[in-house]
Amino acid sequence: MKMRLPTFLLTNVLAVAVNAQVATERPVVLTGAAPEDRQLTGLNIATTTDAVLTAEVERTGSFRLATPAMGNTWTIDLDALDTAPPAGTHLVLIAPNPTAGDVDLMVNGHGPYALLARPNERVNGEDIPAGTALSVVMDGAAFQLMNGSIRPRRPCIEGTVMVNEAYCIEPEKHAATDLFTAMTTCGNVGMRLCDWGEFVTACQRATEIGMLQPTSSWEWTGDASNENNCARVVGVGSCLSAGNAFITGSIDRTFRCCYSR
Repeated sequence: MKMRLPTFLLTNVLAVAVNAQVATERPVVLTGAAPEDRQLTGLNIATTTDAVLTAEVERTGSFRLATPAMGNTWTIDLDALDTAPPAGTHLVLIAPNPTAGDVDLMVNGHGPYALLARPNERVNGEDIPAGTALSVVMDGAAFQLMNGSIRPRRPCIEGTVMVNEAYCIEPEKHAATDLFTAMTTCGNVGMRLCDWGEFVTACQRATEIGMLQPTSSWEWTGDASNENNCARVVGVGSCLSAGNAFITGSIDRTFRCCYSR
């Protein structure tokens, strides 16, 4: 006789409807011969701490999803937690409208817990667009943000200006030299030669960002050209002008360094 409920609940019963709570200090083992006889069915969809977590709820993750209100302290209320969040607690949060400043989390009245972009680095609320799904994990003292794509960008280093969210550029050009010296000069300070597209973008916003003399001389870029031992030079007379130049042993060129954010 096939049984669809554990044998410790039913003995020699053909068919019954059972609604009860069972507490046991030992594992519940389902021993039916066929797979369909080793399952519990008819469980309610619930996310409270006193309910069985169904496979459907686990797959959807609804018990860990929350949408906090706007502000620097995000208040989160979850039925699935009835204590302070222990280390390893994983939540999925839908970011509210951005607010400048450090973000803290209050979870079911516990906290505040700092939201960290990486160890010892706080998340600034204005860096997170509204509606972003954030995966956060409690490390025991704070929640660490697991989404790499929304980590704060690096600030421009001293001596550079921001062109956009992607990079910064030196507003003044360096004295003319060959390509190898130009590359080394930038590398020694943690930067690199600007590429062709970066120069054009910055040049077209020269007045706005304070870029000086962008079209007064040929400048090296980090782009190659279609000629052996040559590199792309840009900037004489127009932001869009471009040419080829021998990388060394010929005419020296000015250059600028760029910094990725």
